[in-house]
Amino acid sequence: MGKASRRKKVTTTTNRPAPRAVFPFVERPYEALPTEVELVAMREIIPCAVMSARTTAEHGAVEFDFVTLLPDGHSVMIRPDGRILVGLQTRNSSPDLSHDAGAALLAGIAAKEAGEEGTVSVDVREPAPRLQDLVDPKGFGEMVLWQDYGYWFDPDGELDADTARALERNREEVIPTEAVPGVPGMFWCEMNRNFVRVVTDTDEYKLFTALARLRAAGQAHMGEGSRYVGAFRACGIAIPVFELAEGVGAADVAADAKRLAAGIEKALKVTDPLTADERRAREGLVSRKITIR
Repeated sequence: MGKASRRKKVTTTTNRPAPRAVFPFVERPYEALPTEVELVAMREIIPCAVMSARTTAEHGAVEFDFVTLLPDGHSVMIRPDGRILVGLQTRNSSPDLSHDAGAALLAGIAAKEAGEEGTVSVDVREPAPRLQDLVDPKGFGEMVLWQDYGYWFDPDGELDADTARALERNREEVIPTEAVPGVPGMFWCEMNRNFVRVVTDTDEYKLFTALARLRAAGQAHMGEGSRYVGAFRACGIAIPVFELAEGVGAADVAADAKRLAAGIEKALKVTDPLTADERRAREGLVSRKITIR
């Protein structure tokens, strides 16, 4: 029997695809944008909302909308009227959500220029500019909450009966969510109980220190029957959650929410060391915090 060949096997790499760029994890992807709070809220806690924006002059000063969710979790869509919608609650994501939205925005602009309509496929594994490099910081409009996903459709067009019925069914499945009047970053929602979630870009350590001072003084609440139930960290910022008394709506809690917001602002300015009671309060607040990625 002949000896086995001792020649080394040569492996060819000619047909191998080039390795993809590896994106580092960005804990606070929307940092430095003037609407960081709104973008985080739309990404994490609000079911249906729209916020207009504009690219920089360098990128054509294109008007478009950020939206919470698009059909099947797509990241960008061209509406029949030509409006570009960039979705924030997407099914695919890289370690940098700002990169993903930037890639979607550029893909949407290219699709619109090509005369396309509908959802557009975006590969978030490919390099792309971040929102901070694409969006004019002065071009943001106000965030508007919706009861359903009617923003998917041309506002001047007529919906057929089937689509109208589908939207109605969809509305019944959406968690009722409202902005608390007069208090930026606070959002009321109705689930098994009513809650207010507080989205703020305040430094997390300072925020919980301020809340600890209020809690020790019996002021960390939103009115009679309410209580702090915990917090979660999303997109690099902490979001405290308060449970409300039964039947309390967004308008009902507005005065107490304003009082709490003012209390937090005042407590943030205090530089004295925490007292023993305040330290215990802070430990209790922080122990009920989780991170969402």
